[in-house]
Amino acid sequence: MGFISILLLGVGLSLDTFAVSLTLGFAAERTSRAQKIRFLAVIGLFHFLMILGGWLLGENVSRLIAAYDHWIAFGLLAFLGVRMIRSGLSGQDNDEVDCDLLSLRNTLMFGIALSIDALISGFSLGLVKVALLESSQWLNILLAAALIGLTASTLSTVGILLGKKVSSHLGSKAEIFGGIILILIGLKVLADHLL
Repeated sequence: MGFISILLLGVGLSLDTFAVSLTLGFAAERTSRAQKIRFLAVIGLFHFLMILGGWLLGENVSRLIAAYDHWIAFGLLAFLGVRMIRSGLSGQDNDEVDCDLLSLRNTLMFGIALSIDALISGFSLGLVKVALLESSQWLNILLAAALIGLTASTLSTVGILLGKKVSSHLGSKAEIFGGIILILIGLKVLADHLL
């Protein structure tokens, strides 16, 4: 697997992350800059660590997690989506930044929900030769994981910025719309694995 293949894998693993980030952009006024930066760092770090973890843990653990990962992702995304809808329906002014959408706990929940597939992908990287550098497989996997984590953070940044622009057109309904999207992403993850 070369650079382009790893980059495409990173983009594929980051599409749900992009969609969630888009919805977070809808609530950009209710989150601080520091919270957004922490979210982007957590997303990149979790994708990086999950790729390495999958590669190190191997087939048996990956199969065990694969049996339940979709339920975990669905539960976390649905929970956060409902919270976002409730916040949007509360009708509070955007000046009152009391929404803890990107609290540390919620950010970690997003990190787990959005990077579980990277764990399984990490295992599959152990089955192929990753050739980014003429070096050891360990260094190539480390570099691939870093590239995938960077891709996830970059696409998340684009999603937040785009969501913030779109939210100006949606007005007060942006958070409700964002919450519905989170729930739909959770349902899509569930359907993809069950069907």
